[in-house]
Amino acid sequence: MKNVLFPILYCLLTISCNKDSIEQPTKSITFDCVSGSGAEEFIVTGDPYNTFTPTGYLPFNGYADPSIRQEPNSTRIWVAYSFPHIKQSGNYYIPSVAIHLAKSEDSGNTWSFVKNLFEPISLNNPANTNQDGFLDHEVINLLPISNGSTTDWFAVCLNYFVPSVGGYASRPNNSFYISIFKSNSPDNLDKGQVGTIGGNLTHSAWNVNTTLIPPDLTNDYFFWNEPALYYDADNGKLYLIMVAFVYNGGKPVMSKNNVYVYSTTPAGNPNSWTWQFKGTLVNSSIASELGGERLSQVDLSKGTDGKLLLICTPDDFNSTKNDFNHKGCKVLEIQSLENPGFERDANEKLIVRTIITASDANDLGSAASSYDPASSTGILFTKRIKSSTQFTTSIWKTKLKP
Repeated sequence: MKNVLFPILYCLLTISCNKDSIEQPTKSITFDCVSGSGAEEFIVTGDPYNTFTPTGYLPFNGYADPSIRQEPNSTRIWVAYSFPHIKQSGNYYIPSVAIHLAKSEDSGNTWSFVKNLFEPISLNNPANTNQDGFLDHEVINLLPISNGSTTDWFAVCLNYFVPSVGGYASRPNNSFYISIFKSNSPDNLDKGQVGTIGGNLTHSAWNVNTTLIPPDLTNDYFFWNEPALYYDADNGKLYLIMVAFVYNGGKPVMSKNNVYVYSTTPAGNPNSWTWQFKGTLVNSSIASELGGERLSQVDLSKGTDGKLLLICTPDDFNSTKNDFNHKGCKVLEIQSLENPGFERDANEKLIVRTIITASDANDLGSAASSYDPASSTGILFTKRIKSSTQFTTSIWKTKLKP
């Protein structure tokens, strides 16, 4: 296993290894993404933060949830990201989230704005036609698949309804569903083919193409969230990795918020795809081993040595604040998606290559990360301040290359 390659003067590192395991030691690099660490804020020229904050409202702005991918047969790199902002609708101001797209022509050193890829859509809630508001989009995940001289681009993201009255905090759980897109370029994904996936909480009025229910959740109520994609050129399968948000009595059942894997053959329109259940990648036992009650905010990428990696966030639930606490980023070695599982060392410990924290975060934490080995940014890490007085986010270039 290769060490992470980056100048040690750029950041504060702690390298820990299990001295009892000589044959296959576990090595982790721990990085605290704070001022003075060497990390740099990710800024997109032409896409400033929307800092509009009406009187009496909390600040709601920044960049979040990055997904970074190199364009095949090119040096160009693309990033899609969530764009929180406040919009006006009649007499109401609504915290809302769009998805924006940027690109770099210099290996990730500088970034230019391309377009608003998925903007909130004004509509009445089809499950409650007396309720107006917007269909919002966030946590996008990009994936190019190259086939000789042509490349198809895929993306997957979360959608949910935000009512004009009540806003972001009043999103109905039965409006959450997943969209998967296919196009000839990332900037045409909003014009391409699309399929939709729901959980058993998703209301039938949203007309999703497919409802996917893991075998162990047939008697539970859940919606899908935090989707990610990976393509295996050896077997021709597209893998979809999602986190099930299980609820009981309006509260999350953290022990059942597992990470599941499905696969399909990505031919034709995504609305016609048949998905095969492959298994559970992460359960509560693995989450506990990594310091959380569950894992969320997943991304997949090859490491510098070609090994498949899961970039993820351990979470727990803050019952006092009725919210999730993001406990930084961890990068794990995946053994297989076809038979989901992780690599372990000679002591049967998960191989955790990288740990990113933000010691200046408040008690709801920071996370949401993405990685492409071609980018000079290294792992992109989302920092946030979520409190009773504000919700602001920013993305940081850690320079870490696991």
